[in-house]
Amino acid sequence: MNSLRPSLLMTVSVCALLSACAGGSGGTGTAGSSGSTGAAGTSGGAGTTGSAGTTGSAGTSGGAGTTGIAGTTGTAGTTGSAGTTGSAGTSGGAGTTGRGGTTGTAGTTGGAGTTGTAGGGAGTTGTGGRGGTTGTAGTTGTGGSSSTGFFMDNFESGTVGMQPAGWDNFISYQVKGPNPNGQTLALIDGAQHHSGTKSVHFHGGASPALLTRPLPSGTNKLYVRAWIYQIRKLGGNTAVNGINHETLLGIRKMSGSASDEIRFGETKGYIGTLEVPTDDWAPKLTQPTTAVVAANDWHCIEVAFLADQAQHTLTAWADGMMIHAITSTPAQSEHMQLPANWMNGKFGEFIMGWQSFSNIDTDVWIDDVVLSNSAIGCN
Repeated sequence: MNSLRPSLLMTVSVCALLSACAGGSGGTGTAGSSGSTGAAGTSGGAGTTGSAGTTGSAGTSGGAGTTGIAGTTGTAGTTGSAGTTGSAGTSGGAGTTGRGGTTGTAGTTGGAGTTGTAGGGAGTTGTGGRGGTTGTAGTTGTGGSSSTGFFMDNFESGTVGMQPAGWDNFISYQVKGPNPNGQTLALIDGAQHHSGTKSVHFHGGASPALLTRPLPSGTNKLYVRAWIYQIRKLGGNTAVNGINHETLLGIRKMSGSASDEIRFGETKGYIGTLEVPTDDWAPKLTQPTTAVVAANDWHCIEVAFLADQAQHTLTAWADGMMIHAITSTPAQSEHMQLPANWMNGKFGEFIMGWQSFSNIDTDVWIDDVVLSNSAIGCN
């Protein structure tokens, strides 16, 4: 019995040594320390593998380790030679995805543009707002009359008792003569007015009281609109003895020349037109117009002198109603002396006021004058 004890002890010792070399039953290699909890669970060392060592039950994995803060991956257990790799440490939770950058609020849409008044123009486009702020819509101007023309005058800037600026005169057959010249005059006045506070007062008769204004070079059609107040009716005056013709509005070839012009007003007491040098007129005495423009009130008179076609025409309206027209010459003229192109060369200057070849002295006021190449209307 005693002789056996040393053998047993040696056997046990050898076995113990062999156990250490062979990883015995794959002893649970301290599975590498379980990853520290929270440090993303350090995987246990895969147990030291013996020669080609039997993988030790892959070491007891530290329970997949609690996900560490921001998932710090635990250090892998020491791998034995070709030992089983310990389970990878649990990856830390994916980094918190930053909140997407705050989307800027869309630019405020600008309020729609205010609708404008006449016409200005097409309206200013609003500036774009930051981050796409839509600008306010451009202001739309309101429409005006059918034509604003190339010239207009309401005489508001003039001085009462003076000739209006921008006009020449033909007073008592003098070009740019004294104004007034005795009782003959064409001056700014405040006693009557269609709009504002002023108009031009004309007093004339056999001695002409006219204002004149040059027309643009190349003009071959002209629309004239004026608001007119007379103390004598226009038309329906055939009872006057020795009646001839009267000028209210017209055109002429040359400044200061009354011998080559077209005179709209009255002919033989009727609303009509006379041309010089032929001294022929319309309407014919056998075909008179019955139109009358009443006295002592403001009336819108528009006359169209149109020479932009082979047959020249003249048409006149009062308060929007046609009161006179010449559309076919020589057929419509009294002496049949007017050719089809009877206005040729007469667009040198525009004339307005009063001149009577019947020696009729009277007072006329004119306001809100417009000259245009297209129809104007009474607005």
